Amino acid sequence: MILRTTLIWHTLSQFTRLILISSFIVSVSACADWLPEAHKLDIQQGNTVKLEQLEGIAIGMTKSDVRKIMGTPMLSDPFHDQRWDYIYRFVPNKGFERKSLLTLYFENDMLVKIDDSEYVEP
Repeated sequence: MILRTTLIWHTLSQFTRLILISSFIVSVSACADWLPEAHKLDIQQGNTVKLEQLEGIAIGMTKSDVRKIMGTPMLSDPFHDQRWDYIYRFVPNKGFERKSLLTLYFENDMLVKIDDSEYVEP
């Protein structure tokens, strides 16, 4: 009888311990707003195209002249080798994401069109 009582008491003690630990975990996770946020890095991707670079190119320039001023494009599609895309994306730790797109069109190795409708200076 004593052994059975001890076994029941031990099982009840483990159950109580399990309930206490579970309630502690639930209460801490429910109040996670007071915990500090993890540090997030600023993320920069793509080509940063400065306004001076954009003003330095003109219609009629060759691909090699444009590459000297602008650098290598972020996207140079092998199926559309007459189009270069200079894409820039900045995701700050806090704040809003910024995007910029500059597209250059070529014909016969000469610049024929500059699409800066989505260009934003970084």
